Amino acid sequence: MKKLLIFICAVFPGFTLRAQPYPQDYFQSPMDITLKLAGNFGELRPNHFHAGIDITTSGVENLPVRAAAEGYVSRIKIAPWGYGKAIYITHPNGYTTVYGHLNSLTGAIGEWAEKQQYLAESFEVDLYPKPGELPVTKGQQIALSGNTGGSGGPHLHFEIRDTKTEDALNPLLFGLPVKDNVAPVAVTLAVYAAGEGSYVNTRGRMKKIALVKSGSKYVIQNAADSILAFGDIGFGIECYDKESIEHGKNGVYGIALLSGGKLIYKHHLGRIPFDKSRYVNCFVDYEEHERTGKYFQLSYLAPNNELPVYDTVVNNGFITHNDGKFHWYTYELTDAFGNKATVEFKVKALMKNPEIMISQNYVPFIQVMMWSAENKFEEQEFTFETPAKSVYRNTVFTWTSSKATGNRVSPTITLNDTYTSMHKACTLSINMPSDTKLPGRLVMCREKTKGGVSAVGGTWNGKGMTAEISDFGKYFVMRDTTAPTVRPMNFDATKGKTDTNFTAMKSIQFRIDDNLAGIETFRGTIDGKWVLFEYEPKKDRLQYTFDEHVGKGNHELVMLVTDAVGNETRFVRKFSR
Repeated sequence: MKKLLIFICAVFPGFTLRAQPYPQDYFQSPMDITLKLAGNFGELRPNHFHAGIDITTSGVENLPVRAAAEGYVSRIKIAPWGYGKAIYITHPNGYTTVYGHLNSLTGAIGEWAEKQQYLAESFEVDLYPKPGELPVTKGQQIALSGNTGGSGGPHLHFEIRDTKTEDALNPLLFGLPVKDNVAPVAVTLAVYAAGEGSYVNTRGRMKKIALVKSGSKYVIQNAADSILAFGDIGFGIECYDKESIEHGKNGVYGIALLSGGKLIYKHHLGRIPFDKSRYVNCFVDYEEHERTGKYFQLSYLAPNNELPVYDTVVNNGFITHNDGKFHWYTYELTDAFGNKATVEFKVKALMKNPEIMISQNYVPFIQVMMWSAENKFEEQEFTFETPAKSVYRNTVFTWTSSKATGNRVSPTITLNDTYTSMHKACTLSINMPSDTKLPGRLVMCREKTKGGVSAVGGTWNGKGMTAEISDFGKYFVMRDTTAPTVRPMNFDATKGKTDTNFTAMKSIQFRIDDNLAGIETFRGTIDGKWVLFEYEPKKDRLQYTFDEHVGKGNHELVMLVTDAVGNETRFVRKFSR
């Protein structure tokens, strides 16, 4: 039997990856269409790994979504962001499936959820039906596909989770009918001077080298791109995967790095706990992504890296080069179906750092954020406090302050730069100038990298604003006294309080937005009774679809919208049906 398995693995390279401890014929496809993936499991996203697969619906909404197996609905979450409208189904075999960005929930599931929304008088709900309260059978239609929440286009987000741990599992390891006989693609190699006194070609911290396919493997595109290195060196690679039915560039399942044929690094993306997902910021070269938008997956580890995806890491992935010899390396890139791409390259090790002889005047850094400890930086203009493990490695802490200008009522505090990643939320307090006119509706804000301002929130602490922040960058306090705008989308807003005939209308739609603090609450009533307005932030749209809650006759509509600092707008209109 052992010889037979070795033969099968040699002839069918995907067999070893498919031979997972997961059922291969238990779950059916959640949709009736051919599965084309706009995103796969473990794909690299801002601040997280993608936790499922995105099944593209080719720009179409309202396609049937089906239960992948029998079970019961264990959770229904409806929110403006995130997964939008989502259904969770718990199955008797120890797994839970998740269906996100739904346009609507159908049948008994939809009726039950809407009843709960009316009881709570809230569009946004997080519901946990009792086991067996909403049973489903395999293949039963549970919803219609859509584009709700944080979706960038119509598709179904589908997950399989371990019910006990709630860890996200790779759905492509469960035998779903996704066609893939295409190997991953290697794009660019990155070589890093990782240790003190290390050197790679220039004084830069990294060297990027384009790759090209040559026969059955990838090699350095330009033969003149030789790699010279001294000291502790780390590697990274820019790569992506495709399926047979091509649709975009998706994530690579597994990466291994060998030195002289010896395995020194290997990971695979089969299971990712949600509380570890933000470690993606040290799984990749965060600075490079912030500068160029490209993802380089690192083959070495930061001190604060708790991702459980690594199979082998020798010496944290660093290789010492100091013997004057050539060292040969091989990258192996695999997808979840066993298709493999190989990259081969060599590095010339130097016997000393050629720049050591250059006279340099070093200026010691006074302030350092320790990754393993709490840190507190207290200045006249601000106080910045970080919990332990808030950064991935010991990080130089720099800051600047500039005086309040324009509509900024506090100094602008620049903490490090946007190229440094923060793992845990930290506390920033900005002190206000003594001559600031208070009270007022104040909000801490962050300057966006590409221009504009985003509100962070915060509370008044007696001498300034305190807020939890998750990124380095420029922060300041602004005053927000402007109420949200509420504008009818499908009826005339110029008639004031004049009666309006809505007989021919299927819905009432508003466009709402806010200039700074952001929409906090909205409440729509008809004749004093709450009705279900659904909120779609991507379109700034509120919509109530006429149903049994509003009959024929004369009615009064009231829409009240507030922002995060308490400014509110009230819209009133009488209408008939």
